[in-house]
Amino acid sequence: MLAVLALAASACGTAGAASTAAVTTAVRTESTTTAPQTTTTTAPPPTTAPPTTTIPNPYETLTAIARSSLTSLVAYDAPNGELVELPFQVPNPHQFGGPLTMMVTEGDRDDAWVKVQLPIRPNGTEAWIPTSDYRIRSTVAHAEVNLTTTSVKVFDNGKLLTESQVAIGAPNTPTPLGTFFIAAKRRNPAAQLHLGTWALVLSGYSETLETFSGGLPVIAIHGSNDPARELGRAISNGCVRVPNDVVQFLAEHMPLGAPVIITS
Repeated sequence: MLAVLALAASACGTAGAASTAAVTTAVRTESTTTAPQTTTTTAPPPTTAPPTTTIPNPYETLTAIARSSLTSLVAYDAPNGELVELPFQVPNPHQFGGPLTMMVTEGDRDDAWVKVQLPIRPNGTEAWIPTSDYRIRSTVAHAEVNLTTTSVKVFDNGKLLTESQVAIGAPNTPTPLGTFFIAAKRRNPAAQLHLGTWALVLSGYSETLETFSGGLPVIAIHGSNDPARELGRAISNGCVRVPNDVVQFLAEHMPLGAPVIITS
């Protein structure tokens, strides 16, 4: 384009001055023409609430409470998996009273399946259950039993509520270690007041006795009718003995499914 414009100017010479002025004027007139301004409005970005994060409560434990339509425990090796063969039938309601209740070890309240600890042998056995057969609840209560210090502490949401001296299993029938849960509560009849006023049946069993009094050697936390002689000693068949006022407190503040952690 630059070469073509130069040749055209040389051919015209200087004789076209008026034409040049006209061109100049035209150029000046065009240069003063300004396109109208347009205004563009940009919509502000939509307001989005920041995401909320729920921090799980480290003291919360989910529990599975069987519905009345369930007559006995049925468990699976995985969600929609194979049936787990149980060593004995676990009825609903529990044989010592109250609905069949278990501690959830994996899963959430809205899940179709949760993993629970089973109240069977061997201690600590876990399996999956469909939540359609259960009501999923939660508790922030738990108890800790220390065999070395022969003591029990009861907590609510991490706050210590009470503590007490206890009696524990004798050397040949020791109290088993592990994390268990309260499977049933029973107010002891008059004929068994040597066990105190209450018995809180745990999900664990003696690991040295095959049977006890003609039945399974289930471990419990129960009262004592002679605390001055028994507490602080390793003298039981595996159960944890506490003063009657303490077992009463436990019965009132520890719901079914609440964890009981036994350490040495």
